Amino acid sequence: MSTKKFPIIKLEGSPQEIGFKHGEILKDKIHSTVSWYKNIISKDEKKIIRRAKYFKSVIGTFNPLYVTEIEAIAVGADIDPVWIYMLNARSEIMNIFQNECTAVFFKSSAILGQNWDWAQELENLAILLKLKLEDKPEILMMTEPGIIGKIGFNSDGVGACLNFLDSGKPTRGVPIHIILRSILESSSLDSALSSINPVIYGKSANIMIGSSNGQFVDIEFANDDIYYPKIENSSFLHTNHYLENEDLNQNREKLASSFKRYKIGLDLLQKTNSETVNDMKEILLDKSDEVLPICRHYVENPDIGTVGTICTVIMDLKQQKMHITRGSPLVTPFSEINL
Repeated sequence: MSTKKFPIIKLEGSPQEIGFKHGEILKDKIHSTVSWYKNIISKDEKKIIRRAKYFKSVIGTFNPLYVTEIEAIAVGADIDPVWIYMLNARSEIMNIFQNECTAVFFKSSAILGQNWDWAQELENLAILLKLKLEDKPEILMMTEPGIIGKIGFNSDGVGACLNFLDSGKPTRGVPIHIILRSILESSSLDSALSSINPVIYGKSANIMIGSSNGQFVDIEFANDDIYYPKIENSSFLHTNHYLENEDLNQNREKLASSFKRYKIGLDLLQKTNSETVNDMKEILLDKSDEVLPICRHYVENPDIGTVGTICTVIMDLKQQKMHITRGSPLVTPFSEINL
């Protein structure tokens, strides 16, 4: 069994100070991450640069402080800023859909969690960031080097998870990872929704936002349309297909994993009574289906190499504690990290 743990990088101060330290400390990992995404996205570097510059403008219009932080990361890592913009807009620029991630929320216990299903190469590159921002809640998040927003929660009890969806259209709005950062800087669910409401269109993804008081919302972004799945029970699960508009799930074969994980997950939720961290582990680590399990084996993928569950994150929003594995939770023990 592996005993690997995520490196925890603590950053504090202004956007300039946080960004520079981020880049300086993670310089080698940032360069490796950039190289991997450049290779996956396109052979045409000029095309990547054009797209990255476009998203620089989009991000700057949304929040100039994020531009300050991103530019400072580039200085600290001694790299052209265009590549840090590429990382932060990687989901929009890649235009490659993957059946990525299973996410769950328990309302009664305010426990939020997910599997991160992605390329095996990112397993050794991903890190934990603890951010102490000026006049903002403290943040603990799992992210990729150079990316300023991803999966995590803050000291005011607001947490966020991410699943990718495919609306079948190009995405040109504020990048989803920037949206996640804005959510994690929010002091409540309402303020999180207010912060992203002006830029809610132009992306394809699903975000779960939970809070320590049990309040919760799920948002399905479908480019020019937005859907809010009904939350009728004390728990909620999402994979990689749209729940509120079946017409968007055109390629049933491509979505086979998503449908299977969703069905298995719902069955497991019906058997769950206590809604504890261990209950969530039982769901996210389930491998009862040998071909299309919730906790996914590493398999070859023609677009991005070897893919599978490379991390499981479970966030106890009331206790301010993260339970996380670096690598598959089937072979790696959970670490507990307090915010």
